[in-house]
Parts: sequence; structure tokens; C-alpha cells
Amino acid sequence: MNYPFIHLRCLSSYSLSESTLKIKKLVSLAKKNNLPALAITDNNNMFGVFEFAQECVNNNIQPIIGTSINLLDIQTKDKISQLSFLVKNETGYKNLIYLSSLSYLKKNSEVGITIEDLEGHTDGLFCFIGGEFNPLLIIYNDNKDTDELIKKLIKLFNQNLLFELQRINDLEIDTFEDYFIKKSNKFNIPLIGTNNIKFGEDDEFSAHDALLCVAQKTTINNGNRKTSNNEIAFKNNQKMSELFSDIPEIIENNFNVAVSCSYYPKEALPKLPKFKNDLNLSESELLVKISKNGLNLKIKENKIIEIKQYVNRLDYEIEIINKMGFAGYFLIVSDFVNWAKDNKIPVGPGRGSGAGSVAAWCLGITDLDPIKYSLLFERFLNPERVSMPDFDIDFCQIRRDEVIEYVNKKYGTESVAHIITFGTLASRAAVRDVGRVLEVPYGEVDSFAKLIPFNPSNPLTLAESIKSEKSLRDIINTDETLSNVVDISLKLEGVHRHASTHAAGVVIGDTSLSNVVPLYKDPNTETNATQFSMKYVEKAGLVKFDFLGLTTLSIINECVDLVQKDVSSFSLKDIPLDDLKTFQQLSRGNAVGVFQLESNGMSSVLKQLQPDKFEEIIAVVALFRPGPMDNIPSFCNRKHGREEIDYIHPILKEVLKETYGIIVYQEQVMEIAQVLSNYTLGEADLLRRAMGKKIQKEMDDQKIRFIDGALKNNINKNEASKIFDLVDKFAGYGFNKSHAAGYALISYQTAYLKANFPHEFMTATLNFSIDRTDKIISLKQELEKLEIPFLKPDINFSKENFSIENHDSKKSIRFGLSAIKGVGAKSIKSVIKVRKNNGKFKSAIDFLKRVESDVINKRQLEKLIQSGSFDSVEKNRSKLFYNVPQFVNLFGSSKNLLNQNLLFEETEISFDDKNLFDQNLPEWSSGEILQNELEVVGFYFSDHPLKHYPKKFFEIQNIYFFKDLDIDENIKKLRLCGSVLDIKERSNKDGRKYAFITVSEIASQYELSIFSENLSKYRYLLKEGNLLIFDIDIIINNNESRYVIRSIKKFDTEFNNLEKKIDIFIQSENLTEYKECLFSKQKPTKCKISIFINIENKLINLSMNDNYSLKSYKQLDLLKNSKKLDYNIEIA
Repeated sequence: MNYPFIHLRCLSSYSLSESTLKIKKLVSLAKKNNLPALAITDNNNMFGVFEFAQECVNNNIQPIIGTSINLLDIQTKDKISQLSFLVKNETGYKNLIYLSSLSYLKKNSEVGITIEDLEGHTDGLFCFIGGEFNPLLIIYNDNKDTDELIKKLIKLFNQNLLFELQRINDLEIDTFEDYFIKKSNKFNIPLIGTNNIKFGEDDEFSAHDALLCVAQKTTINNGNRKTSNNEIAFKNNQKMSELFSDIPEIIENNFNVAVSCSYYPKEALPKLPKFKNDLNLSESELLVKISKNGLNLKIKENKIIEIKQYVNRLDYEIEIINKMGFAGYFLIVSDFVNWAKDNKIPVGPGRGSGAGSVAAWCLGITDLDPIKYSLLFERFLNPERVSMPDFDIDFCQIRRDEVIEYVNKKYGTESVAHIITFGTLASRAAVRDVGRVLEVPYGEVDSFAKLIPFNPSNPLTLAESIKSEKSLRDIINTDETLSNVVDISLKLEGVHRHASTHAAGVVIGDTSLSNVVPLYKDPNTETNATQFSMKYVEKAGLVKFDFLGLTTLSIINECVDLVQKDVSSFSLKDIPLDDLKTFQQLSRGNAVGVFQLESNGMSSVLKQLQPDKFEEIIAVVALFRPGPMDNIPSFCNRKHGREEIDYIHPILKEVLKETYGIIVYQEQVMEIAQVLSNYTLGEADLLRRAMGKKIQKEMDDQKIRFIDGALKNNINKNEASKIFDLVDKFAGYGFNKSHAAGYALISYQTAYLKANFPHEFMTATLNFSIDRTDKIISLKQELEKLEIPFLKPDINFSKENFSIENHDSKKSIRFGLSAIKGVGAKSIKSVIKVRKNNGKFKSAIDFLKRVESDVINKRQLEKLIQSGSFDSVEKNRSKLFYNVPQFVNLFGSSKNLLNQNLLFEETEISFDDKNLFDQNLPEWSSGEILQNELEVVGFYFSDHPLKHYPKKFFEIQNIYFFKDLDIDENIKKLRLCGSVLDIKERSNKDGRKYAFITVSEIASQYELSIFSENLSKYRYLLKEGNLLIFDIDIIINNNESRYVIRSIKKFDTEFNNLEKKIDIFIQSENLTEYKECLFSKQKPTKCKISIFINIENKLINLSMNDNYSLKSYKQLDLLKNSKKLDYNIEIA
């Protein structure tokens, strides 16, 4: 009989950075070669086995499940050994899951198992050894007897032990083959043959070789690297049969092994752990008890009058929940949510469709009254569409792990795990990595990679990018080197690169998880995780719970803590949802820091809408997305009476009244079907889904049902058909109201806190942006708008984080020392502790004596000085900065003799001691001070560089100040200036670059836009700290102005190129006093200075030498304002 050759060793790309074969590709090769069965044996993992099994079954191929695991008993410094396994039956699958899990979970830094670990876990498994990681090969090379290990393996696996031959042109393996076959004959162990498959067709060899280089972080020309082997491709039946033609039983043995391997994982129904209770109640009974108690509490707290409506709705929901078998799910979620609340861990009000459940509200899972806000239970759990409920729960970002730890303890660590995720090689990364491997100059590869469109929300493959971008095609067609890079990148794109854990997804099992799925330990976090990704974990029958971290909840929590220092009775749950101050603030578009509402576009919408009720915040959250956004102008106009409200049909007025006749929510689609066509809400949910999916047959059936129902309500067929089509159009855009309502509540809470407690809110917001200078810059601008004083960092007043200071009952916000770049929170904590224990620092020397040198090093000290943090004890930043090496020498080492002598003398060290410290250091100029502040803080605190230029220059150049602008539709262009603080580059859907530039002027900050062509043209000027002049086009849309850069000039260049003549009128005694601060010697400039002195009522002209120049126009203005002098300036 001619047996087909069955490949029993195949590595997919889940063998991270070892194989180029994605599962689909691997199975497609088997199908192309008419193989009846195929094995997967990834190295040290079972990551891909469920996906592999499903793909094989879908292609009528028998999946053979396996893996290879390191054998820790036998290894050398340079080489590991492995045992490979194939699953025969369900027992074998469970044993393999156990062994694979054990290889990660053992308290051992190495991944692998020992012979001892195999005891009791070998039933239902084939075990085979061979190839480069053959343990017998290591023993043989060490001149030791191999029989001992063979006997141990025979004892464990009996007839299921196999020896594997590979003929892949590997000298070490080939040399060992005769000995290996002799041992096979001696112990009567069957031989199988494999090809150690790691890539597909022969032409993929170079791609696989490049992948190995990427993994080793080396280049193709490195002679000491691990290289690929052109023999380990996916060879067809004929080639493999010829390869082992001298040992024909190998082909038959492979086939027989495949026949014996009949088990593979299949989809299973979800299994939940039993929720235990002390009342000896069933889960269904406990759900009824807790939820009804919860409803009684809600009725009392919310002063609900229509009690019967709530009781009926709860009874209806509980009946469905219990009938569908989901009581345990609700109880589990309720338990950990309420544990978090009891332990003062902020929890979100609920988001997703779960917020539509009255039962969830009564159980404390959600905080919004679903009946009050017309949220529908059937959108979440529909008896006519059986699917697992899914609560998305937001927790305070910094305390979320405490909740997960509680769940670990309650259900046992063996029954709880995070979910694994995989990083893949994306198109740009593939091109860059391959370019580096092939030693193509970085600049060439980077320029090419940047041409690849980048859109995370809708990413294109490399092939799609090339098809859509002519510039890419042109380069590929003309540059052979980059063409080669692209060829290899196309083969590597999408290959799995690394494994990590899902931040929010956690599974809880009804038994030890290693009975259901293989487990993995993340080496970076020591967290247990499933080896299957989210999709396949759920298919395996495990239930996922989302523990989402939301920073906004942490901000709210800190803000409330700050508020309670002054108003101890304040509680967030007691805030009114109709606060006038809050809605006035939002109506001004003042929403920086407000959850979901702070974008420029959203600010524009708020100004148009002028919201005055909470329901409108829900609508805004739902509408501000591509598609629904088109309805925003109509929504606003209808609210303000500028457009007639159309309810589609009079019968729908109550359904659409809240949204001015516009279908905004999916729930409204369901209610329309219920009111107009007598749908049950369960049926209506199916209609909503059908309209979302646009499956024609489903839509045709639903349209007939819709019209039939409408006819019974005396609506004629044509009108019903038109309404159906109109509803269908909007349904595709409709948003989940339950989700929008949950997020709108957080939006309102942040808006309320900002409007009523701005100092506390902004302080908390700053603290959760402490490591993001770009965000701090934006928030500083908001502080200016709110007229909240922002105090500079100070070693005697600043805390680790941003803090509120009270001076004469006026609040201000003090800059936190940890926000200074390059200082570090840990060091600052120690500094604050020293100050708290022993009082404020009296001088820089006092600081250095009291703060240990291992707490603040040389670099950190420099950063503190640059930021002005020592100004309260020493004004001369330059003197401090340039004496830092001497500070380090004196205070930085206890072994330093000078240090010892000085520190133990009773005399105080003085910073004015010229024997110890350099005193002859000029103070930093204003420009140097500002540049240093910008470097370490991100913006200017002490001053602004624009203040050092004469006002006349701005007038001559027609430069406006942004804060003084009063834009109307007639103004299309203008000129602005300022210092660049931040550049945020983005890419549009076509991959074209644009940027938002944050610019600082004397008393405000503003944002400009620049598009692709000009961004490339002026990129060299767009550097943080550069003082620039911008010619701007103003684009007004919906009463919102956008400022788009047309051209850029360097401010200094423009100023210095102009001829200037300054006449200064001053008394002789004042000239003597202020000469040093006004003038300096330097190379000639285009500025002629004349000084006029009044002597006996006669003006005497003192012409200045050309080698003198004016130090500071700002100083000139200060002296003029204090009537110490007067001056005129002429600028040509």
C-alpha cells in the first residue's frame, strides 16, 4: 500500500521568531499537497493548537496536536534537548496541557520539564526524540551511555516512544543517524521521519534566514550567527518519500501515528465557577434575594415613586437570567465590583450594553438607573439570541490589580489567569527590520517605511499599501535593494514576534485551568496567563471577565480627596445632574480634561449645542463618531429651533423626542420596531443586529415582518416601507445608548468637578500626566484660561507631585518636582522626606549636606538648578550650575578627605567661599535661563523670550498676539509668532503626515496645524524652543477657527536683518547706574544707538561705539515704565 507522507514535525509562527509559517499558510500547504493529516509541534508552547485544529477541520484535514518541550535533565551550556509529543486521545491532550503548563509554572527560571515530571502524565501521548535537540545526541557527544535514558523513556511511554530521523543536510544529525538507528533496532523502537518544517516554499528560505537574523539582532553578513537551512521547507509527498526510500517503514509508521492521533480540541460551552454562599441558596435563589434587596435600597435612595414598574422589570430580567443559566455570572461580577467599592477602589458607572440591566443596577454592578434613561435589557441579554453576557467594568487604573488579586484569592490562583496576546510583525516594522538585517542604510529604509500608510484603526497590509501608493511602487520598480527588502518583508509581515498578557482580560474557571487550557507565565510580570489568545480561550469554554483600567477614575478619586480637605461632606454620588455652572462651562467649549469631551472637534460641537441637560451629554458622546457626526448640525439646529423637528411618524414622538427626531441610539431602533410594528424587544434586538450586519436575506425577512406589524397599527404599506428604509439607514450609525450613558456620566462628573473645584481638578489631572510633558503643556494653557496661578518648582515649597497652595485665601497650583525631566520620583520622595523631617532648606549647601548623594546625583542636581528650583535659596542659577562638579566633589563621596575635614568642622561652609567655589561666573542671560527652563520643564516659567523684543517690531511685521485675536469671517490670513513647545505628528488614512504645533506667546499658548507638503518643507525649523514667525490661513467651520501654517520664518533672523535706530533719553546719574544692565560689548549689529543727556536744559548727543549693543529691550521697557528713561526706536 502506498501511504502518503504525513508531516509530524511542523513549527508555526507561534514558535516565536523561529518559523515564518502562519497557521493559515501551513494548513494551505497541506491542502495543496493533498495531505490527509498534519501535525503542529511548536517549540515550548501550545499557543496555536486550537487555531490550528479549527483551520485543519475547516479544510478537511485531520489535525494532530503536539508540542516540543525542553528536557531540563539533559543540556549543556550551549545546547538544550527536547522531548516532542503528539496527542492520541483526550487523556493525552489533558496530559500535554498539564506538561506544557508545568514547563512555565514551575518555580524555575528555565522553561522546561524533567523526566520526573512525566510520571503519571504520559498516557495518551506519543513521545519522540530526534533532530538537533535530541537528548541522546548530547549524551553521545559527551561520551556517555545513552541506554539509561532510553530505558527510562520506554518505561514511561512503552510502545508510544518513537525515534525521529531528519535528513536535512545537518552534519551533526547525519553523523549520528547510524548510531540512532542501531539503538532503535536494539530496543525495538519505531522510526518516524520528519523535515523540521519552519518555512513553506523553497523561495521563502531567504525570508526565514532574515527572521533568524531579526531574532538574533544581527545582520545577514555576520559569520557567527545561526543560519537557516534550505532543506527545512514544506516538502511534498514525493520528495519526502524519496528522502526515506531506503527505510520505507518510516512512511508507514508516520501514517499509523497519524491514524492513532484522533483527538483535537473542539469548541465547548462556557463553564463558570460555582458562586458559593453561606446561606445554602442556589445561585438562582441568591440572585433573586440580593437583587431584590438592592432594588429596595435603590427605591429608598432615589425616592422612586413608580415602584411597580421597577419590580416588574427586575422580575422579568431575573427570570431570563436564571432561565439562560447566567445567575452565577451576575453574582461573580457583582461580588468583585462591590468588593472594590467596599475597599474604596473607584469603579466606573458601567459601560457597554450591561448598563441596560436593572438587575445589574440593583446588584451594584452599574450606577445608572436604566428605566430613567430608557436603557434596554434586551440589548444586553436577549432570550431570542443566546450569547454569553459581557460586562466591561472600569476600575481605577492604579488599584485595578488589587481587584484581580482579590479574585485570585477567592477562586484560587490555579483557576484564574490573564489572557495571552501576541505581537506580530507589522508592515513598517517588517521593512525596517529586514532593511537592518540586509545592511541597507538606515536613512533609505526609514524614508521608505515612512511612505507606508499608517492607520492603527484600519491598518493596511504591505501588499495593500503598495497597491494604493504610487510612490512606493515607483521606488520598488527602480531600486533593486529596496525591492529585495520588500520581497522578504511581504513574507514576514504578520509573523508572531512576541507574547505578552492582555492588560484587562481575565478568565475564571470552574476547575484548575490547566485541565482546560495550557498556561503560560509572562517572564516580564510573573503573571499566569492562558496560552490561547482571547478568541480561542472563549471557544475552549472559559469565560472572560474584563477588568479595565481607566485613568479618569483615578483622577476623579484624587480630585475628590483634595476637595474633601476643604469640604469634608462632599460626595460624588450626591452631585446634581443639572448643575448650571457645569453646563455653562461646557457651552463655552471649555472641556480640556473632561472625559470624552476634550478634543477640539468636541469643543466645537459643545459650543454649537449649548447643552443644558444630562441627556444631551449622552447624545453628544454617541454622535461624535464618523457617520453619526453628520447629524450633529441638524441635532443642534433642531434644539435651538433653527430646523423643524421631524419625528418620522407621529406615533414615534415619545421614542425620538429626547433626540429631536434623530435616531441616535440602537435602543431607539428597537423601540421604533416595538411601537410601530409590535415587535417584542427580543425580536427588535434581532432586527437591530440584522440592520447592522446588512445581510440581505435577513433584511428582506425583517422588512416583511416590520410592514406586517405596522399594518396592524393602521400604517399603510408604502409608508411602513419608507420608515423601514429610513430606520435601516440610521441603524447602521446608531450607537449603544447604555455605553454612551455610562461614559456620559463620567464626562459629566469630570465637567462638574472642573467647573466647581477647578484647582483640585486641574491638580489631579496634572498629577496623572506627570510623565507627559506634552500634556502638562496643554494643561498649563488651560490654567491660564482659568486664571489659576501656576507656581514654579521650588525645593522648599514643591511636593513630589503637583499640589495646591493657599496664600491669603487664594489658591494656586505648585509645580511638582517629579515633573522635571530627568529627576525621577524616587529621588524626589527622599528629598521631600528630608525636608518634612528637618524643615526647609536654608541654602544650597544646607540641601547638599542633608540630602544623600545617592539620592540626588550630578545630573539630577543640574536639572533642579536649570528649572529654578533653588531660586528661593540662591538666585544665581549660573553660579550653582557651574559649581555642580565641586558640589559632587565635596558632598558626593564620604571617602573624600576634603569632604571629611570640612563636614566635621564646626564652621559652616559658605557658597560665597572663593576658596571652595568659583565666584567669577556671569549670571545667565534671560535667553539662557529660558532655554534651560524649556529643556527641563517643557515651557517657560520665569519670563518669555518675546518680551525681549521691541513692540515696534511686532507692529512693523504685522504680527498679532493670539490672545488678542478677534476673528471674524472676513479675516482669512494673519501672522503670528511664538516659541515652539510641542510637535505632535499624525498620519491620515492615506498615510500622509500632518502635525499639530503647540506655540507659546507672552501670555498664552495656542495650537497650529501644518500639512504634509509644508511639514516636509519646514521640518528643520520645527524644533522645541525655536522662536518662529508663522503666516497663517484661517479656516472657519461651524463657527470654529482652525489655524493652518502657510509659511514659517525664523524670528531672530527676521529681526536681526532689519536696520534699527534707537534714541535713548536719560539723566546722567541714571546712565551711570543702569549702563551695565543696558549695554554690552559685542560684534557690530544693525542697530545704531544714540544717547541723549539733559545738561542744563540742553540735550547732548552721546553716540555709542559700534562695538556696543543693547542687552535687553525688556530692560529698556522696564526703565521707561519706571520713568528712569525714555526712548524712540525706528525700524527700517
